[in-house]
Amino acid sequence: MIVDMPYPRMAMFWAPLRGDRTLAGMAKHDLIMSSVGAFGLEWDREPEVLATEFTPESVAEARRRTAELRRLNPRALLIGDLSFYEWDERMLPEDHPWWLRVNGQREQFWPGTYRADWYRKDYQEAMIARARALYRTGLVDGVFYDNLRDEPEPWLNIIRALRREVDDRFLVLVNAGYDIGTFDWLAPYLNGVQYESGWSHPQRAEWHPGETWDDRIRMMQRTQSLLRQPTISVLERFEEVRNHAGWPNDPQKGREIKRDPQARRWTMCYALTIGDFCYLFSDSTSHRHDWYPEYDVKIGLPKAPGVRISAHVWEREYDKARVVMNLPDATEAYQVKLPRPARDVLTQEEGTAFTLPPGDGRILVWQ
Repeated sequence: MIVDMPYPRMAMFWAPLRGDRTLAGMAKHDLIMSSVGAFGLEWDREPEVLATEFTPESVAEARRRTAELRRLNPRALLIGDLSFYEWDERMLPEDHPWWLRVNGQREQFWPGTYRADWYRKDYQEAMIARARALYRTGLVDGVFYDNLRDEPEPWLNIIRALRREVDDRFLVLVNAGYDIGTFDWLAPYLNGVQYESGWSHPQRAEWHPGETWDDRIRMMQRTQSLLRQPTISVLERFEEVRNHAGWPNDPQKGREIKRDPQARRWTMCYALTIGDFCYLFSDSTSHRHDWYPEYDVKIGLPKAPGVRISAHVWEREYDKARVVMNLPDATEAYQVKLPRPARDVLTQEEGTAFTLPPGDGRILVWQ
């Protein structure tokens, strides 16, 4: 059961573990979001954007792969990605009417991809049919849609139609990118929102002037309160925070990056304290990531919601641990004092007192 899945709940988005593309590597994660092809499914028509069914042979292969994933990790959630905002330029002929055009030219999304005209009724109906095909396989737990935008009509048309055709156990997850708190009009139809890295570093332009961490937390918590149960929202933090890091035209793509373990620590603790989130710490928009020892230390379920215990410090009690997080805008370190010994699984420190600098976190497992 999703509601019984212990924390931390680790997520995978498209990219598997760095250097490990096996099913065993995928199964280490609690939420596995990937292309339908990664699960073994293949569309029965070329170009595949026009297809609304899977080949019988690929359904059989997907049944084998998903059964193995569930054997390796019976609790894992399998979520299939279905695009409809943008497509690779090779997916449709250049003159196809489903491309969105501005002044007669296809509207580019990023290098090599172009936007679809998702206001067209025939296009929306085709995208609904593709989601129906995924649901009817019975092989995955839900669907993922990338690139949520503040254009309610196409989103509501498609998600509402999908909700009419699937049961409540079929999960719907969308990517809000760097935005927060502006998509509550869609939240009641969703089980979760993927928040990419912009939520975590306030120097980015995505933060509105004067916006504070309290504002960010309040907006995230409000959106979470509007979602359908069970919730499967994901907080993802990028290790690279350069503009366009990991994009197809990024000149530094593929280079060794400077590691930032403190960013991993505090953003993981943020995910564990301010709400019920899955977590992913990846390098950039490529979503490549490593596996760290703390991911294997399951601390159980939260005993209560997280609480703010000072202007910048949040903490939350779990079955086996206390999680504490000091926000990056804090002006001083916070002294954690415990009634009994604990071990911080993030730094391996042990004791009854821990110093928590600004922008850091601790997962304190009781000894």
